[in-house]
Amino acid sequence: MLSVVSDGCYLPFRAALFMTTLMENSMVAQNACLQMCVVGRDTFIGAGTTFTDFNLLERPIRVWHRGRLEPINLPVLGGCVGHHCRIGAGMIIYPARTIESDSVVFALPGKNIITKNIRYEDSYHFDLPGAERHQRLYPRDPEDEVP
Repeated sequence: MLSVVSDGCYLPFRAALFMTTLMENSMVAQNACLQMCVVGRDTFIGAGTTFTDFNLLERPIRVWHRGRLEPINLPVLGGCVGHHCRIGAGMIIYPARTIESDSVVFALPGKNIITKNIRYEDSYHFDLPGAERHQRLYPRDPEDEVP
């Protein structure tokens, strides 16, 4: 509903999009729910993953702006996933969270909720054998470095 799905994307049964944009060649697995999200090209979102958009916490939603976190004074805001990301099944992503390009995240015991932004350096794949097979394709611009 009210979403944009680019060429080469795959949406199976029971995948739900609301006010979401999927860029080229992205895949969303069954029972996933994306609300007010932007998903980069060549990205995979696993089964049963939910991107929440409503602020469930009593703290204001804040976003990174001009080098610091700023409250946005909105009750809803979706997530943003970069290009060439892999997000495993059963993840829950809080509102206004970003997952940087080339990152890999997946559910671990007691760790299936994304409450903070994920940078490439936080990617889970570094701890796995064969990490070198998931190459970084979209390096960060040096001007965008976060202190």
